[in-house]
Amino acid sequence: METVKLSSKGQIVIPKAMRDDMHLPPGTEFVISVTGAGISLVPKTLFPKATTREVRGVLAKQGRSMPDDDAIKARIKMRLKAQDDASKG
Repeated sequence: METVKLSSKGQIVIPKAMRDDMHLPPGTEFVISVTGAGISLVPKTLFPKATTREVRGVLAKQGRSMPDDDAIKARIKMRLKAQDDASKG
């Protein structure tokens, strides 16, 4: 855990080691919000939202048919439910 100081202009510096660990290049934009524990800084996504159809080539493997959007969404839902069930039990 590191300590930083708020400047007179309301700025803080994220320590270099943390920037490197989080892969935060100069110019990274953050979403800032107040939480029960304090202030949360979350980097904005680097990639715009895309449909599975737009990025389906990334999933391609020789000899494998490409699943449709509904099949991909169902598989994601199944995995998230399994992770949720595992964390509860």
